[in-house]
Amino acid sequence: MKRVNLLDYFELAESVMSAKSGLSTNSSTEVASIYFAISGLPPRLNTFLSDDNGFSASKHAASELLTAVNGWIDEKVFPGGGFSTEKFDKKLDPWEWGQLRKKVESFRTVFEAECHGVDVYSVGQISIYKTQTLVSNGAKIIPEEYHVDIPTEALTEFDNAGKCLAFDLPTSCGFHALRGLELVMDAYLAAFGVNTKRLRSWNMYIQAAKKLIDDERASSKPSPKVAAMLDRMRELDRNPLMHPRDTLDTLSADQLYKLCAITVGEIVRDIRRIKSGGAVAKIANNAGASLPSMQLGK
Repeated sequence: MKRVNLLDYFELAESVMSAKSGLSTNSSTEVASIYFAISGLPPRLNTFLSDDNGFSASKHAASELLTAVNGWIDEKVFPGGGFSTEKFDKKLDPWEWGQLRKKVESFRTVFEAECHGVDVYSVGQISIYKTQTLVSNGAKIIPEEYHVDIPTEALTEFDNAGKCLAFDLPTSCGFHALRGLELVMDAYLAAFGVNTKRLRSWNMYIQAAKKLIDDERASSKPSPKVAAMLDRMRELDRNPLMHPRDTLDTLSADQLYKLCAITVGEIVRDIRRIKSGGAVAKIANNAGASLPSMQLGK
């Protein structure tokens, strides 16, 4: 999936109409006049041909037109690879550009016909998001400064959640957002030394976090706030959505998308707290000092 740049098609249409107008004369005219009429076509046609746009028949006509235009320019404007003012001002008879006119008309006819069969959809704005951002960078709902602490797979899930929200697939948006959060949750507990390979459900993740919080011997602990947020989402959002009878509408998907992003932010802040605490302890240890027993998160 890619974003359609409508300006490219607008400029292509303008170039085609300019060429059609410049080639419509039936009297002798200078090489310069024909050149200026068709010179805008090659870059526009190259863009059209390289774009994955679904215009298969038009691309065949565009390729033939491009070959004809480039061949005519090489022959009449830059013969032998050089430019001559004398040849540029030379007058030509209509038959000397008649083939170009036919190729322009052929492309225009095929392109116009195929436009009726190619589907282009407009995606309206959802909530406060820019549509382009939702479609191309849904993970931007999470502050970019946090991305370095988030697994790449989790960011991909939030990108997919944004696409689903933009294209009116609200329940799918919720699935992807929750999957992204679960991947961050896995990295979060791993930061405390928890072996997450044995954790196969949200409840197991949360129980592992609560066990660490209640462990008086643990020197570093997950934030009780994060654990409570995850438990609340497990009960009220994640578990109900796993049942096929429960679906989301656009508004509820938007709220869940935001809530997952907010929770990821809380997790990242807690991970950074753990890392900064470890750095302080290491510095103190290297200096020969000792630190009192710490219970992070309390």
